[in-house]
Amino acid sequence: MFKSCRFPYGIKMEESGALSVFPAVTIILRTKKGEELSVVALIDSGATISAMPKNIAPLLGIDCKKGKVLRIYGVGNKRVTAWQHDVTIELGGNTMILPVAFLDDNAIPRILGRGGLFEKFIIIFDEQKQRTLFLEPKARSRIDSLIP
Repeated sequence: MFKSCRFPYGIKMEESGALSVFPAVTIILRTKKGEELSVVALIDSGATISAMPKNIAPLLGIDCKKGKVLRIYGVGNKRVTAWQHDVTIELGGNTMILPVAFLDDNAIPRILGRGGLFEKFIIIFDEQKQRTLFLEPKARSRIDSLIP
């Protein structure tokens, strides 16, 4: 069973110098040797799978080109080759294995998509408080009681 957790939105500086916020989470990626790599990722409800730049794979002890080949389409219908691997991550004290596509592009952001993650939690993007809530499934009855 997974426990609830929350994360403040991330902040980035645009090229114009303006600050913007986005739903972000700090996750810990586990290497094949059990070592930890802490990264910040964008939470993307529009992404069917989590994605990372391919330069992260060797840090985890993964030969990305040995994974299942995928063709990922992003913004502007741009196609990028990717390789899918199962990766152990820790999110707010919860450890899980997620399918991750390592994209043949080192300039892409780290993305946490729906696959393997969204079915484990009730996820709420709280724009007003600029935070993302990951609620344990047993919270569903409380949420259901709020909205008839």
